[in-house]
Amino acid sequence: MGGSVMNKGWAAAAILVAVQGCATGLYPDTDLVEPKDFDLKVATGIQKSGGLLQAGNLEYAGTGDLVAEYRAYVADMRIHGWTGAADDIQGQKAVGTLRKDNRTCSLEFTSAGGQIRITIKVTQTKN
Repeated sequence: MGGSVMNKGWAAAAILVAVQGCATGLYPDTDLVEPKDFDLKVATGIQKSGGLLQAGNLEYAGTGDLVAEYRAYVADMRIHGWTGAADDIQGQKAVGTLRKDNRTCSLEFTSAGGQIRITIKVTQTKN
């Protein structure tokens, strides 16, 4: 029994290390994850306070597999305390909504010709 629990503990630790190894950096002075290996193209309406991105729109561009990139990004955001509210992955588009404290993060990943465009929009959650 003890060995089984120990093995499960090691497996969980290995998964955590693997996921953290994939984790990307944060947008400067915020708790918003930047997509790994994607280039920031546009940042508008950025409002930061206390180490949090309170509002703003970010657009990134890069290459890869749409579904894999989307799922990896959502997993990275969850590591930083964001929770998933909804996902919709169809064809060349993946959209989702994440929430944290009083904020909503809307995601849109689109793919064409191997190029992926990521649009991230953070807003204050309406009461």
